[in-house]
Amino acid sequence: MSSATQAYGANIAFIEELYEKYRMNPDSVSPSWREFFAEYVEPQDEEEKETAAPPPLTQSSAPSPQPSATVPAPAPVPAPEPKPAAKPQAGTPVALRGAASKIVQNMEASLSVPTATSVRNIPVKVLEENRRVINNHLALGGQSKASFTHIVAWAIVKSLKDHPRMNAAFTMQDGTPTRLDREDVNIGLAIDIERKDGSRSLLVPNIKRAQTLDFAQFLKAYNDVVRKARNNTLEIADFEGTSISLTNPGTIGTIASVPRLMQTQGAILATGQIDYPAEYSAADPAILADLGISKVMTMTSTYDHRIIQGAESGAFLARVHELLIGADAFYDDIYRDLRIPYEPVRWAKDRHRLALGD
Repeated sequence: MSSATQAYGANIAFIEELYEKYRMNPDSVSPSWREFFAEYVEPQDEEEKETAAPPPLTQSSAPSPQPSATVPAPAPVPAPEPKPAAKPQAGTPVALRGAASKIVQNMEASLSVPTATSVRNIPVKVLEENRRVINNHLALGGQSKASFTHIVAWAIVKSLKDHPRMNAAFTMQDGTPTRLDREDVNIGLAIDIERKDGSRSLLVPNIKRAQTLDFAQFLKAYNDVVRKARNNTLEIADFEGTSISLTNPGTIGTIASVPRLMQTQGAILATGQIDYPAEYSAADPAILADLGISKVMTMTSTYDHRIIQGAESGAFLARVHELLIGADAFYDDIYRDLRIPYEPVRWAKDRHRLALGD
């Protein structure tokens, strides 16, 4: 795999598109992109160099040695019967070029990473109620709302303090398999961009040194990255150094997802749709409330199995679970950072009136 694809992963398609604009008109991109492209080598160019045919061997002018005895020629082998040409599949062929071609390269390259996946269902009643309070407070100050993903991403950042191995990466140094432990959490955020022609692309910029921020700063940094992605103003620095990623296909109704893990990262997290379990989809809301049934969210952790084992990934998801239901003053700290003058909603076991003898 080319060094550019290895370094920038899923973002290489976006970079290649900007590179085409740069080749047509260097002034069409920002100064930082011009500086980057001045020494940029296209991934395809590197692959062509690696697969180029070697030069033909120079024949020696020395006479060929003569055999010492006459060897009878072997009997001719009949040529195999030609196989019938495969019938083309029905449908309209569409060549994948440009960004689509780069996605193909990325996905094929990701197959070289041996991964495994942990899955956990997390109740979100406490998350949902505290998010409602948070957004009411933000609205009073004229600020944009906090999504579920904002808070889940923050729980991931906080959980890495207890499970730093999830922030590591695999590399080869001098031919030796090596785990690269990283202190800084540069969390990548998968952002789906729909273009004017209806096509879609995935960008994964990151928030730098997220472990050094409080929640108010993290919220601002998160929104800045999303705004830049929507406005097509991301810079090369926004893609560099991603250590762990979060994707949220739950926004389009996906229950659970196992995304591909790109090289240079140790893990990618995915969140599913927030809803009641499917068996309660037709239940009366009053009955659900009376029974204390919570909405749930399925979360997956796909990790590089060379440096992370299943127990570590499972324990990491358990820690995220604990924080999202309020462990270790998780919401208290968020309220403090946003200066919300209330107590957060607390997690508690349901106390049903029938169980109390009413």
